[in-house]
Amino acid sequence: MRPMDTSNFAPAELNKRKIRRVKANGRERARMHGLNDALDNLREYIPITTQHQKLSKIETLRLARNYIDALQRMLRTNEQPTPLQYAHTLANGLSQTTTNMLANLLQVQPRLLLPPSQFDMFSDPTSSSSTQHPLHLHHSHPQQHSSSSSFSSPTSSCSPPQYYYSPNQPSAAPLQASLDLAQYQQMYHSNEYNFSQ
Repeated sequence: MRPMDTSNFAPAELNKRKIRRVKANGRERARMHGLNDALDNLREYIPITTQHQKLSKIETLRLARNYIDALQRMLRTNEQPTPLQYAHTLANGLSQTTTNMLANLLQVQPRLLLPPSQFDMFSDPTSSSSTQHPLHLHHSHPQQHSSSSSFSSPTSSCSPPQYYYSPNQPSAAPLQASLDLAQYQQMYHSNEYNFSQ
């Protein structure tokens, strides 16, 4: 876009245009400052806080959306998710860097949060049973894991554990139970479906 030729404008008109431009620039700066302040406030309430790498604007908004969705599910079902289910909900649509930070926070394997197509790359074609799968983690209560995409646990209660909703000082989450590829794919696609509704 070519700059406007102002040689034919009277001095008074030029002055008015300059004032309008200065005011518009001031409004835009104020808008951006307000947006940045709001995002900084939002970052205090999402699971990844100032203790971690600062997220971009879009990553902050996406994680906030996912966090709200996770809390709504807990309230709706009155059940707590497993760390892996919770991490899947939070990581939906996020970058690999943010996903890795979430995995570290919740102590789940980052590879378990990859899309199924990438998850397959880590599978051992010679493995024939779930006990041989390279992505298995050990847990003291493996029977608590369910292939269902809903948040469920035999120890569910009305109030989720502290690390599920307080990002400031998250407690250490237990390592996730064993998970085979079929269970992972079902959980991943169910999570995508829930977000598309």
